[in-house]
Amino acid sequence: MRKLHVVVALLTLGITPLALAGTRAVQCMPADGATQVDRVVQPGVRLASAQAAAALTPGRLQLRTPIGTVVTGLLKVSGDTATFEPAAPLAGCTRYTLDFSAARTPGALPVMPVRSSFTTACGDWTPPTGIDDARTARLTDRPASGVQLASGASGTVAAAWFQNDGVRNAIELSRFTPATEFWSAPVAIDLRGPEAGAANIPALVADAHGQVTAVWFQALQGHNTIQGRRLAADGDGSAPVRLDNPALSGNATNPQLAANAAGDVAVVWQQPDGHHTGIFASGFRVSAGHWQPAMALDHGGGNAYNPVVVASADGGFIAAWQQGARGHEAVMVAAQLPDDAAHGATGSTPWSWTRPWRLSPAGARAQNPVLIGNPQGGAAVAWVQGSGALRRIAVRQLAAGQRNAPLTASPVRLMQSPAFRGAALAPALVSDAAGNITLAWEQADVAAPAQARYAILASRFDAATRRWSTPAQLDDPKQASAGNPVLVADGAGNVTAAWYQDGPRGMQVQAARYDPSIARWGAATLLSDTRTTVEASFPALAVDAAGSVTAAWQQYNGWRTVVMASRLP
Repeated sequence: MRKLHVVVALLTLGITPLALAGTRAVQCMPADGATQVDRVVQPGVRLASAQAAAALTPGRLQLRTPIGTVVTGLLKVSGDTATFEPAAPLAGCTRYTLDFSAARTPGALPVMPVRSSFTTACGDWTPPTGIDDARTARLTDRPASGVQLASGASGTVAAAWFQNDGVRNAIELSRFTPATEFWSAPVAIDLRGPEAGAANIPALVADAHGQVTAVWFQALQGHNTIQGRRLAADGDGSAPVRLDNPALSGNATNPQLAANAAGDVAVVWQQPDGHHTGIFASGFRVSAGHWQPAMALDHGGGNAYNPVVVASADGGFIAAWQQGARGHEAVMVAAQLPDDAAHGATGSTPWSWTRPWRLSPAGARAQNPVLIGNPQGGAAVAWVQGSGALRRIAVRQLAAGQRNAPLTASPVRLMQSPAFRGAALAPALVSDAAGNITLAWEQADVAAPAQARYAILASRFDAATRRWSTPAQLDDPKQASAGNPVLVADGAGNVTAAWYQDGPRGMQVQAARYDPSIARWGAATLLSDTRTTVEASFPALAVDAAGSVTAAWQQYNGWRTVVMASRLP
């Protein structure tokens, strides 16, 4: 009875005891099942003695995410208490599990392994705020479009878009600082000077150290060039660098980029070479401190468009694009080989890419590929396959192959939902730290375009079972068509999706969150402000190391398109 009284007393104090016959109690903090726990919590255990706590070694007290990955941090011991200090604040509204196992102390009773779970505090999306120049909000000739986001160092967020400055389109950049919860005044980062023309459609990436790189295409001496710029924390950094080959007179467009763990950046784009539109690549190599010369990735075989690129876990890059005659396009893939001293690679050695190979099945039209790297190696590729109402989303996974050989690929899988028989479009991919993959896309409910309503669907690939889930509908079924999904995943495995959807006040931006601890998507949440806009579209997302998500989009305010942002802290 005395043991029962002790357990009741501990529960009353909010401390979890775990006591079995012949063992001593271990008290977990926070208590098992605790909710609304502060995100800067240092969870821990209280042991029977200071000696038992001092005997702990790193690895015996671990904090795990809902997807099973171990949170990085430090073990701290004070008296009879051992705590774990995470390297970054924990993600909000997330169930974490504290695992404790103690070594047997000579002469002491054994301490059984302990597992305790708690859920961090949930936050709400902040009210949307304008981040472009508010002084021009009512000037109809200053529209802003194409916003992109990247999470930089220390939780900062960079947002870039193209906007008319009264003379031509410029690339504008603003930064969000968590400490002040303030977006900086936008500054132009594109190439300036009398020969520099309109700049359009930026793309951003941040490496593991928070270094942000921007690329865009910009008119120079009569045709479009690809410009790249490494940005400092204050938004300055190096000057723009031309990445395309000046010997080619064709307009270079549609740049995309990715960064690997070492901070190297690969950039791909499309450009006519006098014979066909091809795919080209450049890159910034940290060890060399400069950009690589442009090189062709495709090997002829028809015009090539819509390139994408991701970093692979081995330090290289993978690129994909569509290529072929209209109606007969195929998805092609090439891999950039990681630096390897055994093969003579040095900081000044140009990057080498494998010959491209066809990833989509023969005889099937394949367009608009998207890519995502897998932390366990390889990548996942999705594309639109087929024509008209028969278009479906195809997905294939790539595993690392031998050097100078194609990556091995899984069979092609077509995503199917019994309730949606119309055309599928706009795939988006994201992977988490455990290798689970989320695929989202838009798809019509019926084949007839005039009667079709488009919905946002999502399916999950479980890395443990190697199976895809049944597609789930994310958008609000009570509203009209939805489109253009984007995805991000935080370090705990939570996935955020955003899209635009037609409603009573025109298109608005919505978001939903996937909780891996319950394997379920939450209800759609309105992000844009229906009081100040009738059209909001083309959302972008970024997530930082602490799991805070930033969304940005363009919307029409009655005079021009503006750039708005919201945060899920």
